[in-house]
Amino acid sequence: MEWFTVIEHYHRTNATITELVIGNEYYFRVFAENMCGLSEEATMTKESAVIAKDGKVYKNPVYEDFDFTEAPMFTQPLVNTYAIAGYNATLNCSVRGNPKPKITWMKNKVAIVDDPRYRMFSNQGVCTLEIRKPSPYDGGTYCCKAVNDLGTVEIECKLEVKGGLSFCRLLLQGVPPNIIDSYLRDLQSSNPEEY
Repeated sequence: MEWFTVIEHYHRTNATITELVIGNEYYFRVFAENMCGLSEEATMTKESAVIAKDGKVYKNPVYEDFDFTEAPMFTQPLVNTYAIAGYNATLNCSVRGNPKPKITWMKNKVAIVDDPRYRMFSNQGVCTLEIRKPSPYDGGTYCCKAVNDLGTVEIECKLEVKGGLSFCRLLLQGVPPNIIDSYLRDLQSSNPEEY
């Protein structure tokens, strides 16, 4: 502790000390002085004096924990699709949820499990079902089901597989021309003697 003299040769019984630094803690002591000299021991304050800061006092903000859990929800739906027999077809949709939902694909309300004609992918919430070389038998209603602890959601679409039809007939049934053209080119390259 360091001591500084703030008043000397003062004759009153009380004093006001100025120019103290805000936020510092102070102790005060008083010596008596007369014609014989300065007292040997000083009287000291029992408690310290702290010069309080005026103005705003910073309080830490109170943060509430945010609940990031959510039930599954499809952000991109399945779309009704036409496919050409013998050419892989894909169905895509997007889902989000926390915890991460478990995805199940179904055809005509029956779960697709361990069938080599189907490949299922799920990456960053994008769910894909690939139907390998479909036949008209593979047409039907396909459903993607997402399940987590907070709920279950399903979305479905229809897949129609066209095969062995002429360009005009495929076009009349709604198959996009670019898919028909690609289909016919592949047929010609695989069986040139028939075309």
